[in-house]
Amino acid sequence: MPNVGKNFADRASAKMVRVFQRLAEPCLFTPTNGSAAFTRLVSLDDNAKDLSSGLGEYLPQLVTRAEFLHSEGAVNSGDEFDINGQHGRLTQKVSMDSISVTFIYIPLEI
Repeated sequence: MPNVGKNFADRASAKMVRVFQRLAEPCLFTPTNGSAAFTRLVSLDDNAKDLSSGLGEYLPQLVTRAEFLHSEGAVNSGDEFDINGQHGRLTQKVSMDSISVTFIYIPLEI
C-alpha cells in the first residue's frame, strides 16, 4: 500500500510551487555576497488592504513585502532586486515555509 500522506504532501508542495510560478514576475536579483546578478521570480505584496480596513491601535504605515522561492537560491537581508523599473532592498525576514521566504523591502530611488 502506498504512503498516501507523503505523496499528498509532495503533490501539494509541487502544486504550490506551480501556483507561485504563475503569479510571480521575473526580476533582476542582486545578492549582497558579491555574486553576479541573476533573474529569479518575485511576488510583491503590501498591507494596503489592511490599512484601508481602519483596524489597528497604532499609526498605520504601508509595509511592502517580496516573496521568493527557496528552490531558486538563498535570499538575505540587504539583497536587492529590480522589477519593471522598480528597485528594492530587502530589510527584514517576515516569514518562511518549505516553499518560499518573505522579506520586507524598501523601495529605492535610482
